[in-house]
Amino acid sequence: MRIQSRNPVNAAREVHSFLGWTQPSDLTLDEIAGALGILVKQVPIEGSEGRILIKGDSAIVSVSDTITQLGKRNFVLGHEIGHFLLHKDTSALFSDTDLTLAEWYKKGAQEQQANSFASELLMPESLFKGMVAGKKLSIKLIEDVSGYFHTSLLATFIKYVSIGDFPAMIIFMEDNMVKWKFHSYDFPFTYLPLNSKVPAWTVAGDYFAKGTLEAQPEKVDAIEWFPEDFQIKYKSDWKLWEQCYQVGRHALVSCLWTY
Repeated sequence: MRIQSRNPVNAAREVHSFLGWTQPSDLTLDEIAGALGILVKQVPIEGSEGRILIKGDSAIVSVSDTITQLGKRNFVLGHEIGHFLLHKDTSALFSDTDLTLAEWYKKGAQEQQANSFASELLMPESLFKGMVAGKKLSIKLIEDVSGYFHTSLLATFIKYVSIGDFPAMIIFMEDNMVKWKFHSYDFPFTYLPLNSKVPAWTVAGDYFAKGTLEAQPEKVDAIEWFPEDFQIKYKSDWKLWEQCYQVGRHALVSCLWTY
């Protein structure tokens, strides 16, 4: 299949149209890959989550056999399919680590495009919006949506921040330092300096200090994350929900949302 659009979202929609895909139960991602001329193998890969070797209109995708969670495996595979359709004319080999896939807004254009493609391939905007419209963000909502689309909680959170109805922010941290952030247009706090130290009295701060990670969202004081934000003087008593996910040995993603 040769796609017409270089836009990753539109490219994913072309794949859906080409295959007659309307919902996740229509085809597994492995079946989609096979229909596109991609052989998928689950093998040991040193230092990588996924790898694709492209030759003409066919390819071999290797997915690490250490990935046992279907949602994460699907995103890795979707990411590599994105490379195959969008970047086959620029490189024959892509190798992606856990951090490549998690550093959504930091890495180069091709990695961002592959992530955007995977997100739309797995969670089409029209279906996603239909599931979350008017519903306040909660871990239960994210679990329900991720279960329907067979995606990871993290990928589902990121999609919600992009197109959901309620305020939320994603923060990527590495070695106890804030590396990037991404928030909905209506999230009340935005000033969080990059390369600043992770605040101690937060869920993320506990992880970097003690190595522990809560399985469920925890309430945190907004002022801990945003002490210098202009809005905090008006909202000093605000609390936020925080849910964190480990990515790589020294990296963490924190999801914040309002009550």
